[in-house]
Formats: sequence, structure tokens, C-alpha cells
Amino acid sequence: MKSMIDASHRFFDLPEEEKKEFQTRNLLDPIKCGTSFNADIEKVHLWRDFLKVIAHPEFNSLYKPAGYSEVSLEFSKRTREVATEILKGISESLGLEADYITKAMNWDRGLQILAGNYYPACPQPDKAIGLPPHTDHGLVTLLIQNEMGGLEVKHKDQWVLVNSHSMHVWRPVASSWRPVALQSV
Repeated sequence: MKSMIDASHRFFDLPEEEKKEFQTRNLLDPIKCGTSFNADIEKVHLWRDFLKVIAHPEFNSLYKPAGYSEVSLEFSKRTREVATEILKGISESLGLEADYITKAMNWDRGLQILAGNYYPACPQPDKAIGLPPHTDHGLVTLLIQNEMGGLEVKHKDQWVLVNSHSMHVWRPVASSWRPVALQSV
């Protein structure tokens, strides 16, 4: 995980000119980066930069920074294995065959998106958020936070801060989540 976080940091540290070639408005492009959601129509910009790469069924990757492709390929393979094991466990816990969910959902053909968010230092952190409350789309979300944290989940109508020193597995349909206000580093 540390290698993937480091590789993502190296991408976000690239000069803006080098990242521009991966900026796109086409939602179907396999590699895209940018800031906020839609800067053309938003009145308030969310304080984050993002990188999204489709890693399955066809692996796509950046050719820069150096080493990103190799690290992201290994990370994508391992996280897909973890997600597959989670789905097997869920199937078995329901009294079904281990591969029931993966077969029913065409898991081998489904998209795997490797996404990274970067929250640069903010001049007015009390007036900014990284992302609004939302629910991830998809069957399984594996979330890895760095030491900064900032994730909250809604539990019994209260927003609760999640420990940032662990890997989290979410059933997106069951809960919404949001980051807390950002702090400058």
C-alpha cells in the first residue's frame, strides 16, 4: 500500500503541464485527472485533485512518473484478489457457493477503478471540503487513507470520524460517507 501511496504522491507532485495531458472531459477515458468535479458549472470548487485509472478488465496506466505503471499494476492485482476474497466470504456467509456473487455480477468483466485523491494545502480550510457526502458506485470499495485521515461515515444519523490507520471495506449501498473539513499541512 505504501508503494501505491508514494507513486500517487509522485504523480500529484508532477508539474501541472505534465499532468495536463491526462485531463479530460470524457467520462469514458480510461485515464483522467483534474480538480473538483466540473469546474465549468460549479459555483464552489471542492478542494481536491484526483486521478482515476481503469485497471480492469483492461489494465491502463500512466507512463509517468517513472515506476507508476509497475506499482499500480501490482497494487491493482492484489486489491482485486482481496475484493474477490471478500465477495467469496459474503457469499459463503449467506449460505451460497463461494463464487455465487462473482458469477452473478460478472466480476471478471466488471470495471476496477484505481482512484487517488490529493488534498493540497488550503488557504481557507474552514471554508473548504474535499468531497461532499456521497455514496460510491460499484460492488466493493477498498479505501486506503494516509495518516491525514478525514473520512467520516454516517452511523445512526451522526457523522463519525473513521480511524485513518487501517484499510476499510465499504458496502456503498449501505452507507454514505464524507470527508471532514480540510486542514492545511
